[in-house]
Parts: sequence; structure tokens; C-alpha cells
Amino acid sequence: MDDPELPLAETERALSDLERVNRWLFGLAAFRRVVLPLALGAERTRVVDVGTGSGQVAADLARAARRRGVEVRVVGVDRKLSHLVFGRRRGHDQLRVVASADALPFADGAADWVVSNLFFHHFGGAANRRIVGEMTRVGRRGAAVVDLRRSRLAAALFGLAARLLRLGPVAADDGRISVLQSWSVADVSRWRPPGADRPKRLFPFRFALVLERQLRRERGER
Repeated sequence: MDDPELPLAETERALSDLERVNRWLFGLAAFRRVVLPLALGAERTRVVDVGTGSGQVAADLARAARRRGVEVRVVGVDRKLSHLVFGRRRGHDQLRVVASADALPFADGAADWVVSNLFFHHFGGAANRRIVGEMTRVGRRGAAVVDLRRSRLAAALFGLAARLLRLGPVAADDGRISVLQSWSVADVSRWRPPGADRPKRLFPFRFALVLERQLRRERGER
């Protein structure tokens, strides 16, 4: 889906397929389980979603928070304008910015949380360290990463899932590569920054990495 030469119609078919995967294979629920408790810490929370794609996952988070009386304002970041335009047509509520994940165009602490979903398996450890550094720079309260966790069972089951969900060739190929490129928890522990919580296993076949900043107390400590 990131191929700049991919025709627009195929890009949009693949994004639509990915939304169906998130909906039926528990992707939305896995992300909510990690990020929603973080977002509920205030009446209004600003979230930057890195590698947002269509914005479906972040929009689902905002709806879940709203049901609990918290307004989550989302800024979706993606390097492909076509992904963001598709999300706008789908009605996913967010502001949209075209930018690279390793050079976020925001001031230090501009958001409360910076998050990503199914994004870090696209990069190596060194690149992920740079991206996490940018996320924690922009996130006043911290950052959260949810991504695929390496599993032989997941690799074996993906082909069946792709057929049952009738994925198009682009989404099916992207999903197969994503499963093969996914990280083990031990691998994540090697590139996570100092002070980050240990990555946690999530159902199904995912991990979560949360980097929560220790904010200065309101009584004015320097």
C-alpha cells in the first residue's frame, strides 16, 4: 500500500480491506485496550496517530472515549495523501497532516499522546528508535505503540483469514509481508528506549509498548 506507483483504485481497495481486517480480526479492540485507558486521564485529550492510514483505528478510539465523557481530538499523520483523502471520504473524524514519522512537524509536547498501530513492523530497529524518539518528543504525556507480534500460528492462519475476508491481492500480499516482518517481544525489548515499560503481549498476535512520561508535579517542581 505504500508503493508510490500503486494505482489509486488499488490503494483504496487495499485500505478498505484493511478496515475490514481491523473490524473482524479484533484489531480495533486490541488498540482500544491499550490506548483508551491512557486517553481517559483528562476531559479532553489531544492524540497524534502516526501512520494513520485511513484513520479508522483512531476514529474508533475517539468514539469509545466520547461514550465515556472524554473528548479525544485526533491528528492523523501519514506520508501518503491518498490514504488521508480516503479516510476523509469514509467520514473518519480527524485533522490530517502529510508528514514523515521520523520528522513530525509539531512542537515539543504539542499533543498529550502520540500513538501508532500496525506501523513499526515496516522498519528496522534503528528506524524505530528514531520514530519513538519523535513520538516521545511530541507526546507531553507519552507514546504508545501497538503492532504485530511474531507468531508461527499467525503466519499459518493468515492465508485462511485472507480468503475468508476476500482480501484483494494488494492487501493480501501486504498482510503476508507484515506477518513475516513482525517483531518478537524480545526484539522490541532491544530497540525500546531506556525507561520504557517492557512490551506486553496482546491478543491476537500483537504487542504493546507504552512510554509514559513522568510529568512534573503541579506544585511547581523544577
